Amino acid sequence: MSGELPDEAKTAVNAALDAENAAVWTYELVTAFVTRSQVQAAVAEATGVHEGHRDEVQRLISATGATPPAAAPAYSLPDRVTDEGSAIRALVVAERECAIGWRAVLENTAPGEVDPAVRRLALTALTTAATRATRWRITIGQDPAAEAQPGKP
Repeated sequence: MSGELPDEAKTAVNAALDAENAAVWTYELVTAFVTRSQVQAAVAEATGVHEGHRDEVQRLISATGATPPAAAPAYSLPDRVTDEGSAIRALVVAERECAIGWRAVLENTAPGEVDPAVRRLALTALTTAATRATRWRITIGQDPAAEAQPGKP
């Protein structure tokens, strides 16, 4: 991708990157609280996916000649994480924040206005975040498990 992003797109892409950084941080935090092997495997897989999205958006930002914003040293969670259930609830929030960020990228870019790779990444990341949030909600028995409009604030 070359050239500058329009201001609205740049703001949305930077927010999506921040959400991905927060998700990586949250997934790494919850590893201390998940005990079931199936949940541990899902956490490890999701961490890798979020790291991949983070790395890709950093590359896309760099390709515009801009410097990607750095990750914060820590992120706030809405609730204290003390066990596997609260850890999974934190993951639902992280996935929802990613979905919000990536939906904003789609809403603030238009085909032909930005490199198609930006919109492909946004659609892929929104879809995986919404799917993963649904799986986590199912894991903790939250009803409804799926959001009607993923990423809508």
